[in-house]
Amino acid sequence: MPRDEPSSAAVAALLAAMLGATLLSGCAVTLERPVDPFESKTIEVAPNAWYESCVTLAKGDRLLFSYTADPPTTFSIRRHIGNAEVSYLVRERAREDSGIFFVAESEKYCLHWQPYITADVTWPTLLKYSIRLNNSAAGGIR
Repeated sequence: MPRDEPSSAAVAALLAAMLGATLLSGCAVTLERPVDPFESKTIEVAPNAWYESCVTLAKGDRLLFSYTADPPTTFSIRRHIGNAEVSYLVRERAREDSGIFFVAESEKYCLHWQPYITADVTWPTLLKYSIRLNNSAAGGIR
């Protein structure tokens, strides 16, 4: 007797569940060290999920950053050291912010956005950010 093939609806439901489980765990991306200013497209982050973008920075760099997020998020610049996360800058409940992060040590740093609302939210966070480096050794903003 031939095996029944799963319906396309069943396959779609399974794929959606797998994608949802992946998105809920968060998303991390690594950027190449930007030579020119970097501006993201609008990123749709799954409900209740975090997002982070990591980049290797050199001692003496100044990272100029700005972002907009809807709904508000908690933003941090952090490093992963073993099993620990060390935050160097934290901004709570902001829809938008900008600033300068002064790099004291050459390492990989991550810009991290975490939803402020922790209830069972059914809508995604819309995030857009930009970064650029100002390296004192390079003589100005690049």
